[in-house]
Amino acid sequence: MTIIRSLIINPTETITTLNLTAGSTGADIAAAIGCSMFDVVGLADNIDLFVDDEGLINGSPLNLPATVLAHLLGRPTVIFGTAIAVSVTPDGETIGLTDPQLARIQKALAQRPDDGTVDTLVESLSPFPTIVSMLDNI
Repeated sequence: MTIIRSLIINPTETITTLNLTAGSTGADIAAAIGCSMFDVVGLADNIDLFVDDEGLINGSPLNLPATVLAHLLGRPTVIFGTAIAVSVTPDGETIGLTDPQLARIQKALAQRPDDGTVDTLVESLSPFPTIVSMLDNI
């Protein structure tokens, strides 16, 4: 049985490791996120974020850590609800995060984003003015 090392990034900024089972990855991810349909956000360094496809419309909270991560890794998108980070092969197969990928995610989430990333975040989050004001504090 192959174990797929992933990270759960919660909107509350709690980040935990999750071992998914190859073969039931989709079901495991949907259960961990708490959704029926998920979407994949492809990031730099062969990292994929699985997110709730209906997060915005079902009232899930903004996931600022995952949104910042997406911006830092080349995909300026806003993420709602829980996100799960995994690695992906060039063929699109979901595999476990490598040590360097895990370190890159942890480093990205631990530091304040650079000014250019903050500017892009402000633009992406402009429909959510209360959140934009919070960005001054990260």
